[in-house]
Amino acid sequence: MKKNKLFVIAIIAFSTVLLALAFGLSTIKTVVAVRKPVNFPVPVQVAPALTVEGVTLGQKLFDDPSLSKNGKVACASCHNQVDAYSSAGIKINEGVDAKIMGTRNTPALMNLQWKHSYFRDGRETKLQNTAVNALTSPAEMGETMENVVRKLNSSRVYKQHFLTVFGVEKITEKELTRAIEQYLLSLVSANSRYDQLVAKQKDTFSPDEREGWKLFKRNCASCHSGELFSDESFRNIGTAMAKDPVKKFKVPSLRNVEVSGPYLHDGRFNMLEEVLQYYASGVKADADLDPLMQQHGKAGIPLTATEQKKIIVFLKTLTDHAFINKITLQ
Repeated sequence: MKKNKLFVIAIIAFSTVLLALAFGLSTIKTVVAVRKPVNFPVPVQVAPALTVEGVTLGQKLFDDPSLSKNGKVACASCHNQVDAYSSAGIKINEGVDAKIMGTRNTPALMNLQWKHSYFRDGRETKLQNTAVNALTSPAEMGETMENVVRKLNSSRVYKQHFLTVFGVEKITEKELTRAIEQYLLSLVSANSRYDQLVAKQKDTFSPDEREGWKLFKRNCASCHSGELFSDESFRNIGTAMAKDPVKKFKVPSLRNVEVSGPYLHDGRFNMLEEVLQYYASGVKADADLDPLMQQHGKAGIPLTATEQKKIIVFLKTLTDHAFINKITLQ
């Protein structure tokens, strides 16, 4: 009898150790670094430590339509990977309520650690807070943060994920936005043919692409500067409408621009050709127009049809096929 008791005690003790080990292993997180391409500048944002588990959870939240008011709209509904996390072909995305439409074209999401601010008007400086806008805007997911947090806490699956990643029994807005931030920070695009040339000295440029690059640097790089192809400034290029509360909009990155149209803050142009034609002959004189748009004796940037074509040929070298198709880089 005594031996049986000892045996039972030993089994219980052994089981307890196994459970403790299992729990401990389930909370071990694999830290990964935000990829920092060699040709990129020093990051602007102080990024939190990323983990495989945190990025995975962030993507799960990003892809989950149940977090919206009607259970049909996710962040990924508008930010599609194959479109460089924009919405190719859609001028203004529709949210949970077709009667409430936004006024801004969905921007591409990439290289967010190097941005000074977010949204077309730069109204947010913390990446973590951009998720709140998407979740609560009536023109997007239309939910309240209280309801989103309640949904997460009612899910055993999500509760386990958040326990593993953040060590919390009760999910709050803080952990929710931090998880989405981890995923967004993992979206680094730096493997276009342009990058292969400047970082790896792998030159696959045609004569027209090389000539387009020269034309781009001469005519466009004052604003679309550096390896991010944006100086992060706000410019009045003559595209504001009467309904727009501001005239200046953020200079967008031109990386993956081939796949992320329509273009401009309101998605008015479907093709790159239209954008270049606008700069060449569509800009109207205005006292508030950016000085860089008034350097040539008239508004705009004088470009011949041939020059426009060559610049577009160059812009297509900025497409990162590994990024939009989620190919793991070695």
